[in-house]
Amino acid sequence: MSSKQSSRPPIERQMKGMGRSGGPGPHRMMGPVEKPKNFRFTLKRVWHYFKREQHLLLLVFIFIILGSGLGLLVPFLLGKVADLLLLDPVDFAKLKVFIGILLGTYLLDVLTSFIQEWIMAGISERVVFGLRGAIFKKLQKLPISFFDKYTHGEIMSRLSNDVENVSMTISQSAIQLMSGVINILGALFMMLYLSPLLTGASMITIPLVIIMTRSIAKKTRKFFKQQQISLGALNGHIEESISGIQVVQAFNHEEQVIAQFNQINANLCDVGIKAQILSGFIMPLMNVINNLGFAVVALVGGVLAIQGQITVGVIVSFLSYSRQFSRPLNEIANTFNTLQSGVAGAERVFEVLDEQEESEDVEEAEVLEDVKGEVVFKNVTFGYDPKEPVLNNVSFHVKQGSNIALVGP
Repeated sequence: MSSKQSSRPPIERQMKGMGRSGGPGPHRMMGPVEKPKNFRFTLKRVWHYFKREQHLLLLVFIFIILGSGLGLLVPFLLGKVADLLLLDPVDFAKLKVFIGILLGTYLLDVLTSFIQEWIMAGISERVVFGLRGAIFKKLQKLPISFFDKYTHGEIMSRLSNDVENVSMTISQSAIQLMSGVINILGALFMMLYLSPLLTGASMITIPLVIIMTRSIAKKTRKFFKQQQISLGALNGHIEESISGIQVVQAFNHEEQVIAQFNQINANLCDVGIKAQILSGFIMPLMNVINNLGFAVVALVGGVLAIQGQITVGVIVSFLSYSRQFSRPLNEIANTFNTLQSGVAGAERVFEVLDEQEESEDVEEAEVLEDVKGEVVFKNVTFGYDPKEPVLNNVSFHVKQGSNIALVGP
């Protein structure tokens, strides 16, 4: 066999391909990162897998409505209890009834929350089952060029980490979004019922919540996707290093492998810190805004109580409803931010599912007859990626019964 010899030292040629049948090293996976290409379209595709569980999802929705209704009943009962305690003399008979109803409401609320979480856990696991089965089935039909483009660890990361991330993140987000919207609408209705003036005062913080959520979500989205890509690169490097440990030790290449690992690990740590700090910044910021809203409500409510327009019990109920109104806003803000991680993982999963499969044999294909078993290459140039040819103008003749090996990247 005659071919152009690479100028790369032998050890580098050995290290580039160890542990797998071809393919680039992990550094190929560390390119520039883009934001999710189409957020809504990706969510639509994920919904296709959840849609198979639509009957159970409807049951979850019913329990969410029931739980939200019980939660909205609590502040009203608290207001009644407060007014009864301020009576002189205190009506203990009515007080016992309201306290009993309040305790029963709390217990039912806990029960409905447990049931909906239990049902949703089963839905999530079945979605993971379906997604993982689809991507594994797809891998069996992909051409060798795909496995040349991605490391084994990167593929494993998409099959395990990304799939799990998609299901758990999006399923939990679905519950929080549904319950959040219902709680917001219910709390707003009760607030308007108790005092339109106090409701108007409590609304001054809403624009601040919307502005801060949108600005932070834009920044966290790209960091979450970069975190998933870096994790895949790290898995790829670990898989190659361990499967090729004999080559590493034989050529005394341990320090170089450790240095590469440290670089990839440091990159994952860096983007992970940025993503977590930004996502964790939302809740404390929302709490500050909420406390500002509570202060305004307390001030206006105190003035109205002094003027005799509302009772102390109404203020107690309204503050609880105000918290029920603002807390879902915070949860939705945080959920939308966390959803970026799920969508980033979903895009990476769908990138594999959208890969072009190995083409089938054409109908006119002929079965070879009288094959001599000889292979002849004449001036062959080949590469799965046209920009990175593996063979450069290679010619050789393999006679029947002999073996030949192409060694190198």
